[in-house]
Amino acid sequence: MIPRRVVARSSQSSKLISRYTLCLRQHRSISTEISPGSSNPATPKGPLIVDFEEQVKLAASESPRPSIIPQAQTQTQTPGRPLTKLEEYQRLKAAKHASDQIGGILEDHYKPHELITNPPSPRDITLELLLASGAHLGHATALWNPGNQRFIFGIRQGIHLISLDVIAAHLRRAAKVVHGVSKNGGIIIFVGTRDGQERAVVEAAKRTKGYHVTERWVPGTITNKDQLLGDQKLRVLNHLDQEIRLTEQQKLQLKKKLAATGKKDIDKLQVEDTVQLPFGYGAVRPDLVVCLNPLENKTMLQECAQYRIPTIGIIDTDVDPTCVTYPIPANDDSLRSVQLIVGVLGKAGQEGRLARYEAEADRAEELERRQKRLEESKRIQEEATTTAQAHKDAEQAASESRQRELERESLISYR
Repeated sequence: MIPRRVVARSSQSSKLISRYTLCLRQHRSISTEISPGSSNPATPKGPLIVDFEEQVKLAASESPRPSIIPQAQTQTQTPGRPLTKLEEYQRLKAAKHASDQIGGILEDHYKPHELITNPPSPRDITLELLLASGAHLGHATALWNPGNQRFIFGIRQGIHLISLDVIAAHLRRAAKVVHGVSKNGGIIIFVGTRDGQERAVVEAAKRTKGYHVTERWVPGTITNKDQLLGDQKLRVLNHLDQEIRLTEQQKLQLKKKLAATGKKDIDKLQVEDTVQLPFGYGAVRPDLVVCLNPLENKTMLQECAQYRIPTIGIIDTDVDPTCVTYPIPANDDSLRSVQLIVGVLGKAGQEGRLARYEAEADRAEELERRQKRLEESKRIQEEATTTAQAHKDAEQAASESRQRELERESLISYR
């Protein structure tokens, strides 16, 4: 996620060139043909002519140089004998090893898919990352909203520039809010209705086990929820986001409740395994709404404000920052900027959900330990009660035996 750049490898160029030249001399696949139509072989008109046998003799007469091929793989070459497949592979591998050290290498560069498949976590937010995504670019100065004055850093070529420090601070705050709502098991809805935002919105909703809206926000989804969503099935989940299934007894009770509403024939009622309660409960409102384009979803923001549902939104320089609860001043037109912000929020929600799972597992372990301690104390108490009862019975038997002996002695003395 950093701009692409090429960094040269630090090595001695002369040594590398000499090694590469030696490998070329040792390779048999170098062409030895001369250009067609040449009368004098000593002065070729075509490409460079290399006599392999002469180069081998020249290399043998020179001083020995460090070989690139491992000593265990080198074999003596008989003049006139063709190379085997293994020798050709070894020499090709040596030439590749020498040529790999010439040139440059690519460091970390921008990969568009990683903002969706592997977004950065809130603690990995840097100013360089925001700058590379273009989150600081605002709208033209003629379109600005005066409420965004505290977010603006300056003006360049007729557009406002948003401060990167402000973007990072507000993004971290919004990530903490998403983390807290997800950790407490709240319902989060991601709303992004512009072109190109669908995949990022869906992936963020999957990470938080929440919901998403990518087409159009239907007016009245929150204010008139019972009329729009009353026929939908109500799912009941546990603390681990697992759907709770109904037992046969619960199904029978549900059929009786449905029959009490007006349907008298209980046997014809179809009840699914999941909870379906059209009576008394109605649709559920979300606990947090994340909006990526507030300008196109003003109706949704008004409905959330009417029922005091907190909202998070990307606020550009032409948007009123008071329309959402937690604004994130950034560029809402850049797809890379939007993917970065929604990816960070989705990763924060995922971390909160996993923290809830860990807390639930710890709570279950603590309950299990308490149950074991309770059973152990109960067992010890029962053992103590049994021992006390045995002692009591033994003492009673001993007292009875002594009483009988005294009666016998008294009877004997009376006689």
